Amino acid sequence: MAFNDEREDINSRGPGDDKLDELEAAYAADMNRKSVREEELQAARDYLGVLLDEAEGKSIELEDKKQEANALAARLYRTESEIGELKAQSKKFNRQGKFLTFWMCFSLLELILIAGLVVALYLNINSGKNKTGSDATVKNTGVSGTAEPTAMPDEEEPLTARFSEELPNLIKYVSHESIAPFTVSVDKIDGLEYLVFSHEDIRVCYKNEYYPDEINFRKSVIIERGDSRFTFMRDYDLNADPVELCPILTNIGGIRYLTFLDYEGNIVRGVPAGLRFISCNDFRMYECTDLKEKVLNLMKVEALPELSPIEGYPCIYTLTTSKAAYKYAISDSDNTEIQYNEFDIPEIASDFKLDVTDTGINWSTNVKLGNSLYLGALSGSLVIKNDTVLISGAKYGAFVPANQEDPALQGYIVPSQYAFASYLTVGGYNGERFFVEYNDRVDTCDYYWDNLDTTDPNNWIYYDADGNKASFRGIDVSKYQGAINWSKVAAQGVEFAIIRLGYRGMNEGTLELDEYFTRNMKGATENGIKVGVYFFSQAVNEQEAVEEANYVLKLIKDYKVEYPVIFDTERVTTYNARANGLGMAERTQLCKTFCDTIEDAGYKSMIYANTKYMLMGIDLTELNDYDKWFAVYSSSITFPYDFEMLQYSESGTIDGISGKVDLNISFVDYSAR
Repeated sequence: MAFNDEREDINSRGPGDDKLDELEAAYAADMNRKSVREEELQAARDYLGVLLDEAEGKSIELEDKKQEANALAARLYRTESEIGELKAQSKKFNRQGKFLTFWMCFSLLELILIAGLVVALYLNINSGKNKTGSDATVKNTGVSGTAEPTAMPDEEEPLTARFSEELPNLIKYVSHESIAPFTVSVDKIDGLEYLVFSHEDIRVCYKNEYYPDEINFRKSVIIERGDSRFTFMRDYDLNADPVELCPILTNIGGIRYLTFLDYEGNIVRGVPAGLRFISCNDFRMYECTDLKEKVLNLMKVEALPELSPIEGYPCIYTLTTSKAAYKYAISDSDNTEIQYNEFDIPEIASDFKLDVTDTGINWSTNVKLGNSLYLGALSGSLVIKNDTVLISGAKYGAFVPANQEDPALQGYIVPSQYAFASYLTVGGYNGERFFVEYNDRVDTCDYYWDNLDTTDPNNWIYYDADGNKASFRGIDVSKYQGAINWSKVAAQGVEFAIIRLGYRGMNEGTLELDEYFTRNMKGATENGIKVGVYFFSQAVNEQEAVEEANYVLKLIKDYKVEYPVIFDTERVTTYNARANGLGMAERTQLCKTFCDTIEDAGYKSMIYANTKYMLMGIDLTELNDYDKWFAVYSSSITFPYDFEMLQYSESGTIDGISGKVDLNISFVDYSAR
């Protein structure tokens, strides 16, 4: 046990004992200082760990806030207040991030200094290296004893995608006329690319650029007016023609609306599957997704079990509107096709047209059975009333081929195999409206109606291209005007008079003389008024037509008749007259027979009829060689076929005539012939 022996020797007091005590005391003091330094170093290490833990927590918190900011930024639908709040919050996060980064760098630098001092004191180390374990990095510059912290990289912008990469090129080919009054451009909105249609203070913007993680709000449309903004969702294709996406400005009830049409599939035609009207005043949106149903509800079409009397067209369909009913006769083969194929009855979608203008919205469509039987045409307009899109002013007209018998007499309409490119409108006797096909085999008139002066309702005047008066003022009279003061009539500037000679009785068919004929003929001619005559016919065969013509010729032989002898044939609507049942071919032949008899006697003949009788009572293609006296009581004359005299009023007033009188102008001076 040598160690113990040495201790015993040391403990034995001798001359060096005091020195040994001093060494032991110094050693003990040194050990004590070492222990204190170790405790201080451990405390520093513990403090450094706490700081690092706090820094890590702050770093996690900052990352969470950044993710929250990104999520907020990805939201598509933002109001102006939300966008402002998002910007403020983003700035706040940036300030917090900058503050946290500064605080972490300062704290870590403080710990590095403390740790460096402790280690230097304890180990007497002089080193320029330090290790922190923080997010900050140190870059060696190659210069002894210096270090440069690496700057944090900028935050990467989120990745985006586009519906169309060719959008800027596509709009280069859009003409201004095709989207007027709008202009088109590609602009940035909230950092994303949009297709923009602009007009005055309104911008309609279609989103082209979007964030890939967007699901519900990729396709959106923004409407901007000044500082106001409205957003709605719409399906659109930015790789198609941009013209199709341009909104249409219209005025409904004094309010401007942006109109958007949505069709099913890629074909822009037929009945829109949806319409949107957005008020330019308050961005209020009105939608219509049932336009087809609204149109179909305007009429009812059904097959009847009875048979029609028209040979070859035994099957009957009826079309009923709120104002009238129509019967159509079709063939067995057409009926079979309709019954055994899945056709809409009636079919309207294929020919539907919507006309949106700056003054309103009108629509029209052909109405068909199956694919090829055209029943007629239906039209109307759209209005916004009581927060609903409604149909207004709906009108239906049945197609009637040229030279087809008046359906009021025949009872049935044979549908056309095609839609009429142009037609004339005729009213029926029971509220019906007929669209009679334009007949290109009938001579047309060449009057320019802008040259017709209708300022004086009792004296219309027609002027030629040089501004010269090119018409002659006339009247037509019968016993219903009573005794006429012809000198006063002449003083009014009346140049000719058509005087009723007589008529055939509507029952027995006897020939009757107008009781004022002789007096009127004498009074007119004596006062310098040129005369013609008319006879109201009820002939039912050619023999009676000849009889009527000869009766007239006998009674006018003693007068100077310079204007035509006129055959007045028309259906009597207030009485079951004897000639009411005649067909178109029979009435046409009676016109020829009467007029030929008059012409053979050296007089000028003429046929009188109104629009309905001209189009559906007689066959004008067979009567091109005869002059016409046309009756229509409107200053808007649309009748296209040739006529020489116009009866424009049945309620005129002329000094010298008590009560109302018919007014006429002639475009031909018959007295000069």
